[in-house]
Amino acid sequence: MTRLKTVIHVHTHYSYDSNRSPEDLVREARRAGVDCVAVTDHNGIAGALAAQALGGVHIIVGEEITSTDGHIIGLFMHEHVPAGLSAEETAQRIRDQGGLVLAPHPFTILCQHSLGPEALARLRPWLDAVEVCNAQDFLLWENTRAQRFAEENGITPYVGDDSHLRGYLASCCQMVPAFDGPAEFRAALRQATLVPGRHPLRYFATMALHQARRRITGRPLRNWGANAPGVPTATTAGGKASLVSTD
Repeated sequence: MTRLKTVIHVHTHYSYDSNRSPEDLVREARRAGVDCVAVTDHNGIAGALAAQALGGVHIIVGEEITSTDGHIIGLFMHEHVPAGLSAEETAQRIRDQGGLVLAPHPFTILCQHSLGPEALARLRPWLDAVEVCNAQDFLLWENTRAQRFAEENGITPYVGDDSHLRGYLASCCQMVPAFDGPAEFRAALRQATLVPGRHPLRYFATMALHQARRRITGRPLRNWGANAPGVPTATTAGGKASLVSTD
């Protein structure tokens, strides 16, 4: 059975806290042997659409939406879902366009936008998958709690890369059977082999530096250019391939 190396929960510079362009993402994915990337920028799908248009890697158009109860990921999105809605309405709007509803980094105390137990309980009827490992999370007990929640509620687990910086991709991934569209992807995720991991310490040091500079200067990471201190630049891996649609 053909299995695809799939990375879920990745940001481009269409997110305020990322310096990776869609072009960077496609180059990095090809270099790392990644077959499929779920691009989930904060409160928008433009970055995912831009990456998808480049071709060369299978892109799932996603969005990490800031609901009033915390972050919710929608996959296979066709329309942007705005921030500031309740968790239930956010999930319903994802489902209304045929998308999948995922819970990223639940129970994470260092992330102010993580879903807590009450919100997760209310979201249970909508949830297609829950993130049981996040490559940015140092606290292993939070992943254990997420894994327990997934098992107790019969929800499919996945691992999230949550990568924001150019040059860092696929610390977490899953090997999934080939799929076509959201229903097959949901089924494939149930059969996935999860490969959990953490970003290297250099990633965290660079991210902390960039976040501090962003707070001081008010400039988003995307404005810092290709030679931002401490950020490795991805190298080109082959030419452009034909467009692959995720619809």
